[in-house]
Amino acid sequence: MKKWLITTLLVIACVFNLVACGSSENNSTASSEVELTEEQQQQWYDSASQFVLSMNDAVATGQAEAQMDDPIYGPAFSSWENALVDIGEIQGIEGNSCSFTKKEGRVTVTVKGSKHDADVVFTMESSDQGYSVTGITTNVIYSMSEKIQQAALNTLLGMGTTFAVLILLALVIALFGKIVGGASKKPAKSKAPAKSAPAPAPVAAAVAEEEELADDMELVAVIAAAVAAFEGKQSTDGFVVRSIRKARRK
Repeated sequence: MKKWLITTLLVIACVFNLVACGSSENNSTASSEVELTEEQQQQWYDSASQFVLSMNDAVATGQAEAQMDDPIYGPAFSSWENALVDIGEIQGIEGNSCSFTKKEGRVTVTVKGSKHDADVVFTMESSDQGYSVTGITTNVIYSMSEKIQQAALNTLLGMGTTFAVLILLALVIALFGKIVGGASKKPAKSKAPAKSAPAPAPVAAAVAEEEELADDMELVAVIAAAVAAFEGKQSTDGFVVRSIRKARRK
């Protein structure tokens, strides 16, 4: 079966080259646009249609896997296989457009499907042997309402993804702020006891009393002498004046 597929592809490629040679011989005008007769256009459409049918059979029988590594037919089979989901069953193939210049060519055939129609586009380059195929692409034809639905769905998916990412970033930033804030507050609490604590009340009172005594040393000396004389002592070594308070008289 693989040999049959390869043979079919080679035959179709030869047909493309033969048609191309005929068109180049019959149209040797100076203009870059090559004019084709209706018969030549029909030959191009028939060759393209035959290739589409062969490609569909190859995909249906699993023989397309052998051509996936080919730089031209591999993408062509992949494009056709992906489009078959929307095309459905093939109900017919008809020519769409056919245009050639001295450097390149383009043939488009429309495939009628049970679900959607599709355009299969063949792009070619000119050479000394004729035109050789450089790419085959299948484009499904959707209605205007389907295009609007797809556009709306793509817009919703895009906006939804964007908002989801923004919400996730906001949550990450909020959590990051809490983590950094909590880490910065913990050292502050541990350093709080290291601060100099206020002096106890008795020590503060003693300091205040010493300051008062330093200011009233003469008065302290006089009072100490008076107390010593009252007790019949000749010196003030036996007692110490720590504070002086004014007596409240009624």
